[in-house]
Amino acid sequence: MNATDKFDEAPSPGIQLPDLAGGVALVTGASAGIGRATVEALLANGATVHGVAHDESTITHAQYRHHRCDLRDANAIRQLSQAVASQTDRLDYVVNVAGVDPKVALAEGGAEHWDEIADLNLRGYYLVLHELLPLLRTGRGRSIVNVSSINYRLGVPKRAIYSATKAGILGLTTGLARELGAEGIRLNTVSPGWVFTERQVRDYFSGADAEKNLAYLASVQSLPLKIDAADIANHILFYLSAVSRASTGHNCVVDAGWTLE
Repeated sequence: MNATDKFDEAPSPGIQLPDLAGGVALVTGASAGIGRATVEALLANGATVHGVAHDESTITHAQYRHHRCDLRDANAIRQLSQAVASQTDRLDYVVNVAGVDPKVALAEGGAEHWDEIADLNLRGYYLVLHELLPLLRTGRGRSIVNVSSINYRLGVPKRAIYSATKAGILGLTTGLARELGAEGIRLNTVSPGWVFTERQVRDYFSGADAEKNLAYLASVQSLPLKIDAADIANHILFYLSAVSRASTGHNCVVDAGWTLE
């Protein structure tokens, strides 16, 4: 039996949360992976979604609004907030997903590499929330989910900058939880393990190294499961919905029992 045969590859069942219907959401990283899966899940639940990405839309739906934006650029984020405000008078939900994860050795890195990664993965999260806060204040759901990763716990070589940003997202979430909680706005983090997005499959689970990587994953996960982007989207929607109304500042680890947190 090879490593592939050990995994459950059934697609994740969709989640239905009636209170999301009629809501207005903004999701970054909307063109692929977890961001796109989150957009699709929200649309399936009857929400209107403003998707943000650096490239063109990959989604066609009557309730989808696409915005191109370089989330490393503070002025571009300000213009994004103005564009969204011209189309809606409220936001009920914000989901920060957009990010990059290049490998950069310390000896090869520097200020340019730091800024390239941190400005998108962490600074961009903060500025999106800063600029969209007025619309969130007028929303009904008023829930935010920031997507992090278990990577910062693993000590992966050449991923120090990426890991620092993902750990920083947890601090951003807890740092704002009490401040915004006084206004009834909730923030939670969802931290995925290794997710079988299109890019991860292309880079790690096809070709010569696929069997080796699958064998490693089988050895560290408690569940023999290929986590897909829809699995993460289901957890994100749970934290957006009022069914999780008593949770804020929480970090939800979705890693099939890798870290057992």
